[in-house]
Amino acid sequence: MNKSLKIILFIAAIFYLAFIAGTSFVVQNERYFTLVDDAMISMRYARNLAQGHGLVWNVGEAPVQGFTNFGWTLYMGFLHLFPFAASKISLAVMLTSALILLGNIIVVHKIAEVLAPESKFAPMFAAIVTAFYFPLVFWSLRGMEVGALVLLVDLALLLAINSKTDSKVSRLWSGKRTSGDVRLRIGLILSLAIFVRIDAVIAAVVIVAYLFFKDKKSFIIPAVMVALTTIAILYFQQTYFGDFLPTTYYQKVTGYTLFARVKHGLLMFNEFATRDTLFLFLFSLAGIFFYKQFTLETYLLAAIFLAQCAYSIYVGGDYAEFETNAANRFVTQGMSALLILFAWMMSRVLSDLIISRTPKSPDFGNSLAKSGDFAVPLAVIVLIIISGEPWTIYAIDNAPLLKADIRRVKLGLHIARNTDPEAVIAVHAAGQIPYYANRATIDLLGLNDLIVAKGQGNGEFYPGHNKWDYDYSIGQLQPDLIADNFTALSGYMRGHDQYQMLESDIYIRKDSAYINVNGLSSKEYR
Repeated sequence: MNKSLKIILFIAAIFYLAFIAGTSFVVQNERYFTLVDDAMISMRYARNLAQGHGLVWNVGEAPVQGFTNFGWTLYMGFLHLFPFAASKISLAVMLTSALILLGNIIVVHKIAEVLAPESKFAPMFAAIVTAFYFPLVFWSLRGMEVGALVLLVDLALLLAINSKTDSKVSRLWSGKRTSGDVRLRIGLILSLAIFVRIDAVIAAVVIVAYLFFKDKKSFIIPAVMVALTTIAILYFQQTYFGDFLPTTYYQKVTGYTLFARVKHGLLMFNEFATRDTLFLFLFSLAGIFFYKQFTLETYLLAAIFLAQCAYSIYVGGDYAEFETNAANRFVTQGMSALLILFAWMMSRVLSDLIISRTPKSPDFGNSLAKSGDFAVPLAVIVLIIISGEPWTIYAIDNAPLLKADIRRVKLGLHIARNTDPEAVIAVHAAGQIPYYANRATIDLLGLNDLIVAKGQGNGEFYPGHNKWDYDYSIGQLQPDLIADNFTALSGYMRGHDQYQMLESDIYIRKDSAYINVNGLSSKEYR
């Protein structure tokens, strides 16, 4: 590992630790760490699994799959086997993600080094921008599986690109390698990515296709492993949960036309992802055409990026673009491939520009072009372009969504203190409140309720926030309290005299025997 990479890793590690520390907060003299609300849904399943109840939303009820990150949820379950306090368990996930991000920096650096072996610029540039690209850092350190997926896909890319050589990649593995070993490792890594989150099959198919065109024999083992892993996961989900696909798929994708989803996906991509991607992609495309770099490797990197963009548009985008003011987590999973491609093409441009301006000293010009002297300033400029705005907002107001996350943690703890364990609560935000309240929970938006998830949408398409059926969730299931408000809820509750709203904005069922009304009425938890 060269000195410049060590410096990048050191600075990134300090930055990640500062980011994590900055998201912590104090509740009743105890310091808490929490993940984004979606990640805390997975944490609830993980805790129930670790406690021996299975992958269930509510203990004692039939399993329902309110998560898509299967392998990441199992890893969270593993962490719950250790005696971490509820206030600190999220820290373990965050630190894991920090290590994953650092590992990915090394892999990105190595891929760029392999593709541009004469250039010190390309590896340094790709490593720096990847290390500090806002959406990748944010979604990873706030508990989502994005960093793990990016690392696994990048590892597979590295091995695939070098699948016929024993050069730089051989240092990653001990012992002698054969082509069969590499194919097996690529298959294992891609299978693990799909295990972490099943839609990683998109990147896996692209990499397998690359292997097919590169060497007709090399793709067979990875292709079989990818297919078998996907089939095995779908079979398990059907057997254990009763559906091939997660509840979240039905909740977010069904109930609206493909046109409505794609329209929303395009609007979100245009508004939030083009700043992150358009300049990098167009420059890379121009470099490919100008230098006639019509190689399988350029096609591979471009295809990984474009496939993730297409997937993001197909599902209608994500729920948090407005809050993060950046490309969503689906697009983010293809960004390291784009950054490597951009660094590769930029190294060619710099080489031509410098050498052409030093005709009297071609050796000096060639040496300067191959050096990494331009990597840091150009990386900073690119980061300002693609991530300057969200990082500026972060510097002023801390991480996106954090204020809501903290409020929900406090509300969950407040409910835990003022209700009996038998109480049933209802929520719209199904992450922090249920996890910290530790009560049986009705998910009003249906991410963990198949009846709501498979119903029709309400209003214009907005991923994850268009499904509710209050007649069923409240009128029929009769929760003891409704923990959080929602635009559509207040109108519905006006016709239900059996519920009353407390000063703390919590609705309680008047005849519930499991509630401390005076305690719940307090606003001190805020």
